[in-house]
Amino acid sequence: MLKDCAKGFYQQMFFLGKDVIYPGGNYLQKFGFEKSPSKGLKGTSCYTADWGGGIVELYGACAGYYGDGSKVVFLRERCRFYHWLPPERLVAGMWTTDDVQASSANVMFDAVWPLLNWWLEYEEWIEQQLGADHRKRCYAAWKKLKSAKPWLEPEKVTGWLQHFLDESSRAVRPKHYC
Repeated sequence: MLKDCAKGFYQQMFFLGKDVIYPGGNYLQKFGFEKSPSKGLKGTSCYTADWGGGIVELYGACAGYYGDGSKVVFLRERCRFYHWLPPERLVAGMWTTDDVQASSANVMFDAVWPLLNWWLEYEEWIEQQLGADHRKRCYAAWKKLKSAKPWLEPEKVTGWLQHFLDESSRAVRPKHYC
């Protein structure tokens, strides 16, 4: 199930990029994220926000949640969630395989829960701000990319995320979710 969720987060990162360049302004900043230049990859930005007792940090190539009980990162090139081991936060393009650790599904679910909860709340907020058609346009643009692997249609994402957060190991896989 976490692999399914990672595929969805991979798609979500494309959507977040669309929110940043939206003609009406940068919606990550409107949601409360602070933008700064990436310390790693040139020409990219880092978005940071306090969330759920920790910090959500977003780059184009990766994302992370850093809290008291959870340090988890999503690496876009691997389309996977990992425990983050170093004391400092991930910098895009500046990590090694020694910095990440895969764990059992139950342990990873607990670690990734705050990041997924942020994703759910952000998607509910973005729909209130821009309407459901915004994500439908993002999804249509995503499907046109040769490298894209479309996940759930936008109108199903928040429902599935809530279902996954509530049911964890008993959740229905996205491809079977109605």
